[in-house]
Amino acid sequence: MDNYEIFKDFLDKNNTRYSEETLVKSGERFFRLPQKLKSGGFVDILVVFAEKNIKIRIFGIATIEEEEKKIACYKLFNELSAQYNFFRIYIHPNGDISLEGDVVLGVVEGEFQPKALMGFVIAAINLLEKSYKDIMKIQWD
Repeated sequence: MDNYEIFKDFLDKNNTRYSEETLVKSGERFFRLPQKLKSGGFVDILVVFAEKNIKIRIFGIATIEEEEKKIACYKLFNELSAQYNFFRIYIHPNGDISLEGDVVLGVVEGEFQPKALMGFVIAAINLLEKSYKDIMKIQWD
């Protein structure tokens, strides 16, 4: 069983809601995990299994369109990147904000550890929860 299937089995055993999808161009398979934030917002967490690594991507955080607010977000994101070097928060050209991280795989005696991957997902959610109010403050000021 490959890492993707091991993680799928882990999600099923833990009654986690998800959908499975494949990126057409690259063939990368991923899980989409919808998540409600403590603040009430909803985001999509993608756990992407690429050929050589696994990435966590969170979309639907916010959209910032005004240039001054984008600059304020860049400053905030640079501060967060200095503290949380496994994750990066981006503003895409259309103003959408997303979080991304390359997973450091948990491997014990050569075996992939899905619980370690879920720990990484939870760490990404915790970072988003911590920074979400600051992002929203920039958006609504």
